[in-house]
Amino acid sequence: MGEKAVRPEKGYAVEQIGKMIGESSSLIVTTFTGLGSARMNTLRSTVRKKSGRYFVVKNRTFGVAARQFGLEGLCAFLKGQIGIVFGQDDSLDLLKAVVNFGRENEELKLLGGFFEGRVRSAEDMLAVAVMPPREICAGELVGTLSSPLSELVEALSGVARSFVFVLNSVAENRGRSVPE
Repeated sequence: MGEKAVRPEKGYAVEQIGKMIGESSSLIVTTFTGLGSARMNTLRSTVRKKSGRYFVVKNRTFGVAARQFGLEGLCAFLKGQIGIVFGQDDSLDLLKAVVNFGRENEELKLLGGFFEGRVRSAEDMLAVAVMPPREICAGELVGTLSSPLSELVEALSGVARSFVFVLNSVAENRGRSVPE
């Protein structure tokens, strides 16, 4: 089934949204029904601090632009009034900021998005947002891997220590001392 042609007067909007998609490392699709202008400005400010931009867009216009970039999966999220967060740098910090804002403002709901090279559902994105930072995960992994090694070293040194005690005991029983 073919896509209807975009009217010439809408072509510029599709082109601009396409340009923003091309410059973005992540996209977060939200709905904002009932979010007042003051809180909308606060959301935009929060997103801007994390190197992102938040725009209210028309579903069809965004859908046409998303398809041009092979992101057809995002079209499933285009229902009702939507706003798109266009992420530039650290996508995880931006995602966490949007999720936290949504927790404080029930009117903002995460619908899904494009994150780390894949179109993801809202549930997937929320799961990623609650994960601890990468540095903490790496530290926990190192601790988990080093724990058995430390125990092995301790066990082997215990065996060696016991062997030395046995040798010293045998030497004392024979009346000779073993050099240390």
